[in-house]
Amino acid sequence: MTAATLTRTEETPPEASPVRRIGPLICPAVLPALAMLIAGSTGLTRPALGWDEHATWSAAARTPGEILELARTMDGVIAPYYLFVHFWTGVFGDSVAAIRMPSLIAVVLGVGLVGELGRRLFTPGIGLTAGLIVAAVPQLSRYAQEARAYGMAFCFAVLATLLLHVALGRPTWPRWIAYGLALTLLGYTHMIGLLVLSGHVVAVPVQRDRRVLIRWAAVVAATLVLVAPLIRLGLAQRGTQLEWIPPMDLHQILIAPGVIFGAPVAGLLVVGLALAARWERPLVLGEMAALAALPPALLIAVSFVTAPLWVPRYVLFAVAPLALLAAVALRGLPGRTVVALVMVVAVGFETQQVVRGPAAHGGMDFRRAAAIVRAGQRPGDGVVYGRIGTWSLRAGLDYELRNGPEPADLLVRRSAADAGALEAVECPELTCFDAQRVWYVGARHPGDPMADAGDALRAKFEAEYRRTGYWLLPLGTIALYQRRTG
Repeated sequence: MTAATLTRTEETPPEASPVRRIGPLICPAVLPALAMLIAGSTGLTRPALGWDEHATWSAAARTPGEILELARTMDGVIAPYYLFVHFWTGVFGDSVAAIRMPSLIAVVLGVGLVGELGRRLFTPGIGLTAGLIVAAVPQLSRYAQEARAYGMAFCFAVLATLLLHVALGRPTWPRWIAYGLALTLLGYTHMIGLLVLSGHVVAVPVQRDRRVLIRWAAVVAATLVLVAPLIRLGLAQRGTQLEWIPPMDLHQILIAPGVIFGAPVAGLLVVGLALAARWERPLVLGEMAALAALPPALLIAVSFVTAPLWVPRYVLFAVAPLALLAAVALRGLPGRTVVALVMVVAVGFETQQVVRGPAAHGGMDFRRAAAIVRAGQRPGDGVVYGRIGTWSLRAGLDYELRNGPEPADLLVRRSAADAGALEAVECPELTCFDAQRVWYVGARHPGDPMADAGDALRAKFEAEYRRTGYWLLPLGTIALYQRRTG
């Protein structure tokens, strides 16, 4: 061996080990995903199913034909999700854990994708930090534990953004098709999630390549064509579907960052860090800023101009670009990064506990309500429901008592599935029941359990029954009535 060979050998750096080569590639995605899995799994089944989750269960328990029939009158834009849950529960059952599991999986994957997006656009360290910030946000835990489509929408929005940059890096048609598929799944999961395109439209023109612009426009147009049936349904049902949303005002704009994060201080902390982000490629920061700001801004603007549409969870995916910007601001500052992560966890800790409360998902604690009825019911008992939120009261008790004896639903003339709606068709004359004992389930009204019963039903109970039991629950009332004798 010559001296020259020896010199070259000595100067050649040793090849990095496989772990050192692979670590920066997988850690930004895997570690945040594991953190989110732990956070999302903790207390997953503690809250009872809430109002919206009862709609999910009620719809998913029907046949596919009945779900499509429901979509013609209401929840048309959510019908694909209901169909998915129908087949999912057909395989895995309809326990609380099973029905929420798709949301948990989606959010865990979405958080991992945030880390990968950060690695691809910036550095592995930025991806890791951003993913951990997102995993610590209380609102992500909240919707990882909710049997609704918001967790899936978050996942597909981040996936679409990642696949956009994959396609921009090497614009082949298979990559563009993958991007279009992610957009289509986002639209079919939650139509308003397509507001993510307002951020993408900022990223694409930067390429200054006509072919890229044409391909992107073609893919987006194809996506909108595929999602058009849902868009038409959404526009047709908007008046009845979203009438519960309050009018837009300045106060809702001011609190928007905190509400999107689920914890105001955590939201302000991340937004404050995001505003301090600096990077050698400012166009990338501009895209992230557009992804964070434009979807909420557009939804708020539309809510002012037309009917209200502003619901913070509809733009949950805005948390991802804000976390990426915050991570950029913390680049090269390991001590401050640790402090920032600890602060996000600390200021959101109380909210993390709140979102895992027994009735944290809205409505009364239906587990406790069902336990009261189960302990006291007798053969031949019936049940009637108050006039406020009747469909959810009925679905909530039905769900909790689905595996055992249940009081007869005395007022139902046609089930909700037969009626193609969430509400069952009830007997208007009140002559369709003559039970000896009747359970009443209604909204919480201390001292007057039948305050929301309606005049006719109240009059029937006052004339024919006497109250023998009374339980007040958070947001709910249970009362037991016995037919008068003599």
